[in-house]
Amino acid sequence: MNFKQLHYFLTTVKKGSIAAAARELDIAQPAISQQLASLEREMGGQLLTRSFSGVVLTPAGQVFLNHAIKLVDDFNLAKNELNGIFNRIDCVVKVAMLPSIGNVLSMPLIAEVKARHPKLTLDISTGPSYSVKSWLEEGNVDIALTYEQEVNPQFMTVEPLIREELHLVVSNAATNNEYQHLLSRDTISFWEISQFPLLSPSTKDALGRLIAHYERLTGVSLQHDRAYSGQLMTGLRQVMQGEGVMILPTSAVFHLQESGLVKLLKIVDPEMPRLVLAATNKTAPLNDATARMLSIIKQVVASEQKQHHWCGLLAFAQQAQSRGASLSGSLISN
Repeated sequence: MNFKQLHYFLTTVKKGSIAAAARELDIAQPAISQQLASLEREMGGQLLTRSFSGVVLTPAGQVFLNHAIKLVDDFNLAKNELNGIFNRIDCVVKVAMLPSIGNVLSMPLIAEVKARHPKLTLDISTGPSYSVKSWLEEGNVDIALTYEQEVNPQFMTVEPLIREELHLVVSNAATNNEYQHLLSRDTISFWEISQFPLLSPSTKDALGRLIAHYERLTGVSLQHDRAYSGQLMTGLRQVMQGEGVMILPTSAVFHLQESGLVKLLKIVDPEMPRLVLAATNKTAPLNDATARMLSIIKQVVASEQKQHHWCGLLAFAQQAQSRGASLSGSLISN
């Protein structure tokens, strides 16, 4: 028995089928089936009943499930504790973030660490929201910069960073009359977005789920029939070619706005705020290097917000002000 077999077993049980587990793990179904069969031979009996509709735990499988969860948790705890020791030695901090966040934070964060914190080494990974969440859960990164839609309090400890504003992104060079009248505006109502082909991710992504939430909230159905790969840079190229519009934070497109390539219209009625957080894994000890990196991230977020690269309200500043107001009230009352 090895960790891979346990991981495949737990993912298959969680997803309800080998096919769904293969999609989640991004590997071929036969590879999972082979590992599960090997695990069952080693355990001495069938753990899963397989059918066209999926998999179901056998009585033995239910017993094994509890042990498998504990074994994986213990393994991750040991791995994270060792990572804490190793990180204290070489001070490498692994930070994962979405491309929209990476666009505004990666370069200034790298520059800040290099200039002022030579004992720290920053390792940045970018990916979709569900991948960033998975990397943190599996202990592959120390800090995940993500959105409130992806928070899982079972294994995450979070610190709010910024409540960003979402905007409609339109090509500034639009020659199509469909978009031309938008270039003289600064805001747009949510219902008006339904008039334009929207390039949006699926609901597997945090942004896709947020857009779907506002569709339900307002009763407005947006046009999602325009082909979109889910890749931010590809989507922005499509926008600049006049193929559609996107809903994004300024962090994702401030550089294109400054270059005059896109126009941003703040979404109102209702507004679409989204809370960005820094998350760490509860099972991992928060070593000095990770704590230092969290502090640096906050500094860089504040700097980018001040330069209007990232429009929104600093959430950690609000927290500090609330605590200060509470303390002042307490002192006055005493």
